[in-house]
Amino acid sequence: MGMILAELTKLRRSALWIMAVVLPLLAVVTGTVNYGANEEALSSGWASYWSQVVIFYGMLFMSMGIAVMASAAWRMEHRGHNWNLLMATPARALSILGAKLVSLTLMVAVMQAVLLLLVVLSGRLVLGLDGWLPWRGTAAALLGVVAALPVIALQSLLSMLVRSFAAPVALGLLGCVAGVGVLYSGGGGVVSHLLPQALVTMSLSLGSTAVADAGSVDLPTAAAVVSAAAALTLLLWVLAAAVLSRRDVR
Repeated sequence: MGMILAELTKLRRSALWIMAVVLPLLAVVTGTVNYGANEEALSSGWASYWSQVVIFYGMLFMSMGIAVMASAAWRMEHRGHNWNLLMATPARALSILGAKLVSLTLMVAVMQAVLLLLVVLSGRLVLGLDGWLPWRGTAAALLGVVAALPVIALQSLLSMLVRSFAAPVALGLLGCVAGVGVLYSGGGGVVSHLLPQALVTMSLSLGSTAVADAGSVDLPTAAAVVSAAAALTLLLWVLAAAVLSRRDVR
């Protein structure tokens, strides 16, 4: 617990908590403008509005936000003699990386909570939609936290290996492009469950009225996402720990 709190303190001092608000805000503003401009064509109310919000958020904003957060989480370790201190710590590599993963996951969970809150506020107060966001939207947002775990683990691994702040973020962007290409070229299926960014995009688009063949929010789909996310995260976590345990003091 102490290591997790230490990681959260590092992230707080980096002001990245602002990103947990700015990215959802950008997605909600974009979705609200798109919905308002095409309200006559988008006749499904909350479902249409939610789809407009998450279409770009799922394809790009969320995964890129994670990439920046992961680079920030490892930036301090690459400065000065901090890497030497990290390698000299008595904690096991799995514990060090686990603390990074947990702290980043908490930030992503906050980001999703902010997204849901802003969606409800904008839908009710700005667009004047009747009722409330359907449970499928909430379920997709929560499932997105689970689907984001492999992206967190992958970006943490890249940020651990590369001292540059921007390079892992650029690689994350390539992952987003590849994920979108896989999903929207008809090559989904197993591949979409193996590519971390594609898993995020697919999960957030479940039940979407803006994406053809988006899939529905049901138990088998959720179980497949959770299983894929757990397997990928465990694999990347163990791989990163194996690499870290063999890195030399520099």
